[in-house]
Amino acid sequence: MRSDYRAAFLEISPLAADGGELVGKHPKEVPSEILAGYYPEKNPLKALRARCLDCCCGSASEVRKCVSFDCPSWPFRMGKNPFRAKREITERQRAALALAREKAA
Repeated sequence: MRSDYRAAFLEISPLAADGGELVGKHPKEVPSEILAGYYPEKNPLKALRARCLDCCCGSASEVRKCVSFDCPSWPFRMGKNPFRAKREITERQRAALALAREKAA
């Protein structure tokens, strides 16, 4: 099934130097329903986490222990953005969130 997507993701290179080789299309040129069908994870941090798990043969403990800090994914390997400041919620915001949860339930 995954090979069915080949035509959606690849194209013949427009550069003569590439000699007619297949290259990856720009993701913006692939219809969103095809992208969503092939890549169900849309959250970039979760996608990075999945890549780290793939690199560590599916072992979450190995992802945690990773020493490859030269890897661009290393800071994001736990599925969180360490550069984002923790959000402080006021009492008013907390009450609004609780009210929204009650309405949803």
